[in-house]
Amino acid sequence: MKLRNVLTCTITAFVVIALSGCNSSENSLGVTKSDLPPAQNGTTTSPGADPTSLPAPATASTTGTAPTTAATAAPTPGATQTAKLRFAPIVGAPITAATPLSQRLSALAKQKGIVLGTAADTDNTHIMKGYFSALPDGNQTTIIYVWDVLDPAGTRLHRIQGQEKVSGGAADPWSTVPAATMEGIADKAISGYLTWVSGSKT
Repeated sequence: MKLRNVLTCTITAFVVIALSGCNSSENSLGVTKSDLPPAQNGTTTSPGADPTSLPAPATASTTGTAPTTAATAAPTPGATQTAKLRFAPIVGAPITAATPLSQRLSALAKQKGIVLGTAADTDNTHIMKGYFSALPDGNQTTIIYVWDVLDPAGTRLHRIQGQEKVSGGAADPWSTVPAATMEGIADKAISGYLTWVSGSKT
């Protein structure tokens, strides 16, 4: 039992460190609020696209009448049994914002029965990569997020995107973003992934 607890803590710490490593050489998404639908959980799928490309502006066909359905529907039993997910380092968010996000992603993934992989594993089936931007918006701050689900070769299979607003404005927009907001984004990422993978063929 002690060995199992040690292994669990070690895996959790590794995932948190990997996710919160914001020293990626990639730039954050150069997007604006107009690039995303007003709904908080808009999702689109774009197989084969460049995983680092900017999200296309939303259209009526991508938002639909119920944009939150895909990200909030309950997964089917056993949906993730054949999937092994690795989280890539977060791009665009400082460590103060990435830490509560990564901790929540790790905890919720385990709670939902998602098998987590590492960069050293050769049997990962999916890689989830998150891109973030925080934009001042008067007396508010808008956080734009994009999650790309990639295959091991780097081909984008699915995209989850949306935005959140928090009160308060500052020279550094990230300074106004509370941990609870980042944890909520993690919830939506896991929910969106589970919904997608439950209907995928992998």
